Formats: sequence, structure tokens, C-alpha cells
Amino acid sequence: MNSLGFERRFEAREEIHREVTGMTVGQIHELWVAAGGPENREDKPQPLSTEDRLAAVRRNELKRIWNLMTEDGWQSYSPENDPDVHRWRQAQQERQARESGAAEERKLERVHRYRIVAQRTDPEHPGAALLTNYAYGRSVEGALAKVRERLEKPGGLYGDQGLYRVVEVVEDSPTSELRQQEEARRRYLTTILENATATVRGRELEDPDADLVSRLDDFFTRAVVFPDPHTPGVHPRPHQATFGWTSEQPYIEHASDPGRALALFLLAYLDHYGLTLEAAVRTGDRPEAQPVSEGRPSAREAEGGEASAELVERVLDVCGQHYAAVTGISSDQWDQESSRELVDIALRTVRVAERDAYPQTLDTYLHEHRARLERLWGRYGPDGMFAGELVLIDLPACFVLCERIDSSPLWLEGVWTQEGQEESTLERLKNAWLYDTGEEDGR
Repeated sequence: MNSLGFERRFEAREEIHREVTGMTVGQIHELWVAAGGPENREDKPQPLSTEDRLAAVRRNELKRIWNLMTEDGWQSYSPENDPDVHRWRQAQQERQARESGAAEERKLERVHRYRIVAQRTDPEHPGAALLTNYAYGRSVEGALAKVRERLEKPGGLYGDQGLYRVVEVVEDSPTSELRQQEEARRRYLTTILENATATVRGRELEDPDADLVSRLDDFFTRAVVFPDPHTPGVHPRPHQATFGWTSEQPYIEHASDPGRALALFLLAYLDHYGLTLEAAVRTGDRPEAQPVSEGRPSAREAEGGEASAELVERVLDVCGQHYAAVTGISSDQWDQESSRELVDIALRTVRVAERDAYPQTLDTYLHEHRARLERLWGRYGPDGMFAGELVLIDLPACFVLCERIDSSPLWLEGVWTQEGQEESTLERLKNAWLYDTGEEDGR
């Protein structure tokens, strides 16, 4: 589907303002009617073209101007007296200033780019073991000061809790071969971590053996994450960054986030096929691995399956009640079959043990987020600034998708793709719900 960016919408509105300057309310009403007026656009073909979206912007802007003039009793239209025009122009100026300032800063400081690596101080903290930040400066001290200023505030990574400490600061030349190799390795590890996490989401073992997970984490970290202690880049302490292991106490293990993700992925994979991997048991001072066995059913066979028709109807009823309260649209005005299909997809990302209670859980969630739902409708509904840009807003099932986006986004994306739904449709709803419904964004 096509969508209009901020710049294109701003240009379209500016063109309309120039066109109607000095016109009377009656003349503007005639333009609105000629542009489609208050017609019902639900029968428009999908996806909408750029021309359709520009036409929608024109209709909505003419309607807004006509309403403003009618309510305030204007004799003729003037953009200088229009508060929304002033706000849009101010936003455009701020946007251009930010982009200009960022470009100037990069231009001035591009001579020295530094990589600042911090290590987690608390092993119980759920964050990454290592964090990397980049900063421009004329010296190591200047670059480090910039990062600390940004992250050392109360609650920050280097703040009063002391979650991370800087362990390495090096100049990062854009042409450095070592830098290119390191970035390629990090992208590869990021892909491993994201894919393994997305695959395991919703299929986790209920109570995996901690020692077994630790051993597998150690293996994958040595074999995949840090296979060569002499490879350039950031490494843990020297005695950990070797592929070999030792039988002497304290049996030092090498852990990493990608290694743990792969460990859990392996256990979930074996569990899916009804296999088990026995935990290693120490005999004296040496660990002895136990063989793979088989024969028990998968503990996750039922996860991700279709929900019952009765549960789908209960969840759709909850969505419908809140949707009607937010939008004023009754159930006989929306597509029931499409809504049931979307509710079924959403329910596949709810654990089987939690499904019976899910309608009440969803009802509570929607009550707590009523203000955000109203802002979502106000911005993307038929009378909103971004009307026509969010297809799912026309269905009450979008409310349960919002809850799932908050609760289980990766699992939802996986099921959505498996069911053959258009990825960009869900992506737009996700971006709108997460980043465009805050109080500071509401108008």
C-alpha cells in the first residue's frame, strides 16, 4: 500500500491553502462537494493509490476549513488566522532545523568517530552483556564525555544504578577493514538473536533445566559468537574467549545473549519433535553428557493452534463493545467475517492455558488504554489527519491486535505472515499504536 509522508501531506495542504485564500464559506463548500464531499469511501478499491490518498487529504482539509469558517463565522478564509496551518508550518520548520543541525554536526565531527563498549556489571540484569555506542569527538575523552552525558543521567545505563561500565574506547575509521568485519559479525549475530527469539516465542519450555541451558549457552557462544579468541573485535576476558574448555574447577563457562537464544531454540526444537536432551551430570570433577532420547509427546503441540469459535465470538464481542464506545460505529456497520479472521489470528498468540481468561484480560487492557484508542481513532479514523492510511482501523478486531502488539509482537508477526496477511498492514498498525498515540501526539 502507498502512504504519504509528512513532506508530501504538508505540500498538498499548502497548495490547498493558497487556492482557497480569500474565498467565502460558500465557495469552499462548493469545492468540498466537487472533491467528493461527505461521500462514503468504504467502497474505494484497496490498496489506495497515491492519487486516492492525495484526494483524501484534499477532501479532509476542505472539510476542516469549511467547519472552521462556519463555526467561527469567517467571511473569507486566511491561512494566517488558521491555528492548524500555523502548527503545521511550525512543525515543518522544526523538522528542517533538526535535519539541518544533524547534518552540520556530522560534517563538523566526522574526522573522529569512536566506538565505546560497555560491559554489564550485574549478571542478573536482563540486558545485553555488552553494549556498543558510537560518538563523534576530537578526542577519546570528548567522545566518551558525550556518551556519558547522554547515558549517565539518573536511571540511565551508566547512572546511579551502575548497570554498565565502559571497558573499551577506540577510534572507528569508516574505511577500516577491521570495522567492516566487526560490523558484519554483529549484523550476523543480531540476525541469529532475532530469528531464534522470534521462533521460540510462544514455544518456550515451561521449566528448562538451568544447568543444561547454561551448558548449551556456553557451547553456542564458543562455537558461533566468539569462535576465535584472536579475531579482532570486542571479547570477554581472555580465559573465556577460547573455544576449548577445562575440566578443572571452577569450570569457567562463556555466556552471551545469542548463545542463550540458540540454546533455548535448540531445546524448543527438540521439544517440538518429542525429543529430550538430558542435563549433564558431573561425575567427580568431569561433566558427562547424556545422549539424546525420544518418546514423549511435545509439550507445545497445542500452542499456536486455532481457537474455538466460542472464544473467537467472546473476544470479538469485547472488541465490538469498546470499538463502538470509541468510534460510535455499531456492529452492523463493520465486516464481521474479516473481524473474526483477525481475532482468530490474534488468539493463536495467546497460550492455551491463558485463553479462557483472555476475554477478561483484554477487556481490562482496553479499559486501561481507552485514551490511547481514542487518539488512534482521532488521527486515523475517517475524519482524522491521516484518514485512509490505516486499513485495520475500520475493523473492531484492530483493538485485540493492539493488545497483542504490546504483549507478544514477534509471535504475532510470525503468525500474521504464516496466515498470508500483508505484512505492511500490520506494520503500519504497530507503528501507529506504539509511536503515534502518546499524550504528546494527541491533537
